[in-house]
Amino acid sequence: MDNFKDETISTGEFLIDLLDSCEPGVVNYELVTAGSTAEEKALNAKYIISIARKIGCFIFLVWEDIVEIKANMILTFLASLMKFSQDKARRTK
Repeated sequence: MDNFKDETISTGEFLIDLLDSCEPGVVNYELVTAGSTAEEKALNAKYIISIARKIGCFIFLVWEDIVEIKANMILTFLASLMKFSQDKARRTK
């Protein structure tokens, strides 16, 4: 990912890997698609939101925001993941 308008965000792979780095083992990579078609991108985006909810992130975007690469919503999502990660680090101290 080069910036918040990077076309590769729409595949969902970056965000899925980021979620897995925040909470190792939470992603079932057998459910992740290549994101090469519109349908695969939608499936990945829905899975991203599902995982984020599962680990306790506040979600302010919908799957279409990921597929359509809405930069402000992607930034908000990443901020939510950052907050989750910081809270997790505090809990483990």
